Amino acid sequence: MHLIFIRHGDPDYTIDSVTEKGKKELELLADRLAGFNATEFYVSPMGRAQKTAEACLSKINVDMTKPPVSVTTLPWLREFSYDCIDPKIKKKRLCWDNMPHDYYEEKKYRSDKNWFKTKLMKSGNIEGHYREVCNGIDEILASWDYNRLSDDIPIYNCFPNLTVEEAKVDTHLNQFQKDLDPKKIVFVCHLGVMFAIISHLTGMSPVQLWQGFFVAPSSITVLGAEERIPGEVVWRVQRMGDVKHLEANGEHASASGYFGNYLEI
Repeated sequence: MHLIFIRHGDPDYTIDSVTEKGKKELELLADRLAGFNATEFYVSPMGRAQKTAEACLSKINVDMTKPPVSVTTLPWLREFSYDCIDPKIKKKRLCWDNMPHDYYEEKKYRSDKNWFKTKLMKSGNIEGHYREVCNGIDEILASWDYNRLSDDIPIYNCFPNLTVEEAKVDTHLNQFQKDLDPKKIVFVCHLGVMFAIISHLTGMSPVQLWQGFFVAPSSITVLGAEERIPGEVVWRVQRMGDVKHLEANGEHASASGYFGNYLEI
């Protein structure tokens, strides 16, 4: 199984939609996604994500030879834009918008067990909002028989694709591709909530992702399931912030959400 995360197109936050540039991005994104053969879309209820999904589905659903794609809007896929009270300045701050010194001086932020126990995060019930996201993604995975072992261990039970004999071979070199589940599920959402999901699936603090990583609007991030022990799956990032559909067509990536210049390579 592959989980495909799409960040919405270049945003116009004043009207919760996409800019004219964003519309160009979505045309190119839609052309690329049309060849993915994804079976299900889960979409944030926010306008910029809905516009993004609408543009992609308009291309995908043109091909009447393929079964229709299932589309579900999920409230918990909204932007993870929950406020906290900054203990230093006694004012509101988005939970994922720490200043550099505040992040690096607080060791709890690097712990997947303690990041939500800081004064900042506790002031906004961020653990509760995070758990809602974690439970949501786990319910979707469970519907495909991927069931998490425990809250503390990001390993999921599944129907085994590998036999015990196959697993004895070095599965790093021999992946038994013929037996892997080709299902692809698409999530159209936002940077903040996407990183919250990835942190849950990979067993790390979301603050490390919020502070240390960036993905551009309309970018594609892919997590793949790895089964090295029969019946047990872990999730691993295969691509992050891929904007090949923009670069190949001469459209520069947007730096929306990044405090600097986006490097075109």
